[in-house]
Amino acid sequence: MLLTIDVGNTNIVFGLFQENALRFHWRMASRPECTADELGAFLMTVAGRAGVILPDQLHGVMIGSVVPPLTEALIAMSRTWFHIEPVVMHVGLLKQMPVRVKEPTRVGVDRLLNALAARTNYGAPIIALDFGTATKFDVVGPDGAFLGGAIAPGFRTASDALASRTALLPRIDLMAPPAPIGDDTVSAMQAGIVLGYISLVEGLLTRIRNALSPHTPTVVATGGLAEILVPHTQSIDFHDPHLTLRGLQLVFCQHSA
Repeated sequence: MLLTIDVGNTNIVFGLFQENALRFHWRMASRPECTADELGAFLMTVAGRAGVILPDQLHGVMIGSVVPPLTEALIAMSRTWFHIEPVVMHVGLLKQMPVRVKEPTRVGVDRLLNALAARTNYGAPIIALDFGTATKFDVVGPDGAFLGGAIAPGFRTASDALASRTALLPRIDLMAPPAPIGDDTVSAMQAGIVLGYISLVEGLLTRIRNALSPHTPTVVATGGLAEILVPHTQSIDFHDPHLTLRGLQLVFCQHSA
């Protein structure tokens, strides 16, 4: 089995692949102070509950991280708990996808992984739309090259900022209200944040599509917050909640070939 680890600013997502199939996945909060032993103990516990014996059934570990302290802890975990030297994602591992941006080494590895997995599974041109702490629009052109994209605050991030910077506005459940005109504070905030955010997404997608014309890109959504927004727009073609893990599996296979 291959252990893939997607480290974001909000969550760490672990995935176990057997051959090309994602068999198990688990999620825990990202804490930069988390130690290798805490991470190892978590994985041993959840894998054991699923009937997986670690490290005996592992042949590799692949890490994609945007949180450097956790990267180091996970490398140490892989070495000490599983006796495996992990592969850590960087742009140089993308052997089959050109990266046509000004500073390739500064592109978040999660963006590259999403773009690669989206292109592999759904074709090109494509827009990989990741709803997380930030919302990322990552574009693969008609020839299969990564072209860059757009980054906006995540809509939970925007909601938290609104509540923390105002005296009377509460924190709210992020769900679409029954109507765009809220008749109380909560529904008005839900209209502004959730429906407003859908309009932001649809507007940016329209602009990106226009920039790719006459080609028509497919749009695939991923990320922990995607399930809230995807049902309320017709601009997204597919929802793939494990796109980043699939990207890690693809890069590991290419690296090991």
